[in-house]
Amino acid sequence: MSTEQQNIESTNNTDVATEATNTATNTTSTSTENTSASTTTQPTSTNTTETVPTTSTATTSSNDQTTTNSNTTTTSASTTVSTNSPPNNKRKEVDTQQPKYIETRIRKKAREALDLISNTKQRQASLFNLLGNDYTGPTEQQLEMIFRLFSRNGKTIGADELKSVIRAMGKRPLTRRIDKILNECDENGNGTIEMDEFVRYMQKKAMEKAKTLGLLGESDDEEEDENEGGDTDEEKEDAPKKKAANAKPKSKKSTTKKAATTNAAATTTAAAAITTTTAAATAPKSVMKQPSFFQPLKKGSSIVHFYTENAGTHINTNVELDQYSNPKGIEHDLGVEGAFTQFTILIGRFYNYSDLECIKDLKSKGFQTVEALTQKDFITKLPQSDLALIISGYTNDNTTTEQEFTDKVEEYHKVGKGLFIWNDNTPYTLHGNWVTQRLYGITANGNEPGKQDLTLGNGLDKQHFSSHLVTSGIVNLYEGITISSFADLTPANGKLEVLATSSQGNKIMLVSSTDPTKVDANCGRVVIDSGFTKLFAQFFSAGTSRYVKNCCVWLLALDHRFRLGVEVSGEIEKPKEQPVWQFLHGTWNDYDTDASKVVEEAYQEWLTNPYTDVRSVKSGAWAYQIDFKQNKQTNIQHHAHTTRDIRRVLKNVVKPTIN
Repeated sequence: MSTEQQNIESTNNTDVATEATNTATNTTSTSTENTSASTTTQPTSTNTTETVPTTSTATTSSNDQTTTNSNTTTTSASTTVSTNSPPNNKRKEVDTQQPKYIETRIRKKAREALDLISNTKQRQASLFNLLGNDYTGPTEQQLEMIFRLFSRNGKTIGADELKSVIRAMGKRPLTRRIDKILNECDENGNGTIEMDEFVRYMQKKAMEKAKTLGLLGESDDEEEDENEGGDTDEEKEDAPKKKAANAKPKSKKSTTKKAATTNAAATTTAAAAITTTTAAATAPKSVMKQPSFFQPLKKGSSIVHFYTENAGTHINTNVELDQYSNPKGIEHDLGVEGAFTQFTILIGRFYNYSDLECIKDLKSKGFQTVEALTQKDFITKLPQSDLALIISGYTNDNTTTEQEFTDKVEEYHKVGKGLFIWNDNTPYTLHGNWVTQRLYGITANGNEPGKQDLTLGNGLDKQHFSSHLVTSGIVNLYEGITISSFADLTPANGKLEVLATSSQGNKIMLVSSTDPTKVDANCGRVVIDSGFTKLFAQFFSAGTSRYVKNCCVWLLALDHRFRLGVEVSGEIEKPKEQPVWQFLHGTWNDYDTDASKVVEEAYQEWLTNPYTDVRSVKSGAWAYQIDFKQNKQTNIQHHAHTTRDIRRVLKNVVKPTIN
């Protein structure tokens, strides 16, 4: 045997393909093995993810201690073994069997470094860094951002929010996936999980990918996903396909009978070499595919394609600040730079005596901007835009009536499109008041001197603004030169929230409520600001640039669209009342859409034949028994036969258009 071959064997002394070949090609080897005749070997290797396909029930066990005679080899893929073949034949055969995994010094160093890391956050960061370009999932910071985005209390999420989180990651919010994550992360069984628990779970998924790439060794005691139902798209794809009614699975006995026809020891040994060589040339499934959480995502299929990891935060330590004490850098904006090229903003400039400084900032985000200078032009261009800015004038230009103008704007609002309404001091409130009167029954009035900076805090307090996605990366915000305000918000019935109070103590900035029980799911978001002078170059001051960009990104309602399961652009259909099935896991949680339909069909069948209370239901990879009389479901495939309470409710639901 050549020196090169010996180096390969010493580097991969546990490699399945190399060992099988050595067994086949060394008929004069001296070994401490205890063996029996076999056509293949199937040991478990700690340095490879390959499993050699088994063609016989007979196996060969090995102590991995073999002394090789370098003068012996096989001549070809035949059943005859030659002990005097030229050495170059063996070299050629071995060279075709490239080892699946070699633990290089760099990989060994990375693995050992991970084993020494005990701090959770250090370990998370290290794993993501270790994967490098091979890691296509969200970073730890992005995971935390997504969690913050959908957590209603800022601390925990339940099953409904978890569905939004999973969908915002570009994945399908399957019921079994949600249930599995809750089971693993919800330690106290109250149906909610915390941010750290969620990130740790995703860290586990990253570790699985590291193992498929050979960066980490396999753990002997690692739990298998299929035992818990799994939470990856691949497991759904790899689930057994539907078979004919009389189809029978292949049995091991039939394989044994075939193996019995192989009766020569030399033939058996040579066949093992052939089988191993073929297997070595084919990449195993575990390498060809990765955990689905980290598959490359289609552009626009995840919220991380649009929102920065700092979304919803205001200032971090060791960050450079501008003259207004706001953090510098586009990474502190709400929206990702250049990510919004598919969206168009229509600007109705009914006050047009000064240039808008914000246009170049919006274009830096990728927005297309279109201007309209008359009411008629505005409502004509409205349907082709994704959000609209209305900069109020002081008089009707008579190209439309107030009724015609507000009818079109209301229609636009009710199909999920956003409105950014700008007023200033009276009388520059005309068009804004038309719209707010129509939608909410409120109007802005007054002529308050501004010229002050507002500070992050409670938006109901004098000279403060609230923490909100539109104020991401802002600590101080200019209020404007001359300002109107809203005296009474009672007619809005909770559909609007106060974002900021002026230096004089009046409500000057409003945003749509974030409470889904107070706003219709199909309606677009609204931001109302009573100081449009801050848009002009000479008054473009503290935080205004970032504020305008953030507002336009937020008005697209991308997080809301991911929650509903609809496309990131286009119209949102009006919700329709329909039956929804729910299961109890701490709190009542909706089935995913497909599963709910399956249960509803079984329920309707039960209504026509109520004498048999239990129905068998198949949903995805799971099979359930559902007792409609007791309103309970039992997972008959899960090893624990999990039983949960279920119920049927009628809800107004927007029909999802994406999985």
